[in-house]
Amino acid sequence: MPTISQVEEQIFVVEGFRVKLEPLLAKTKTLPSYDYTLMSPQRWRISDWKTARLGAYVTLLKSAVVSRGDGSVIKGDLQLGNIRDSYYEAKYGPIEKVRST
Repeated sequence: MPTISQVEEQIFVVEGFRVKLEPLLAKTKTLPSYDYTLMSPQRWRISDWKTARLGAYVTLLKSAVVSRGDGSVIKGDLQLGNIRDSYYEAKYGPIEKVRST
């Protein structure tokens, strides 16, 4: 089984955002693999993602905290697409609006 940090990295690779997993028990050092291969829908909220994708971890985790691209912790229940956009903006700057002609 992968370490907690390896699972956090698996989630980042698939979902496009960082999450900090806090185990329920301090002695917990490994978790089941994050076996999803496709990212969750853009319109899902953090709560939708946690319910649908973290079910295998529910008895093992105290919390799963999602971060923006700048590293700040998200306190609300944002849409995943907006969170992913924050990673783009942190690396490349603001997303330009496409003008329709």
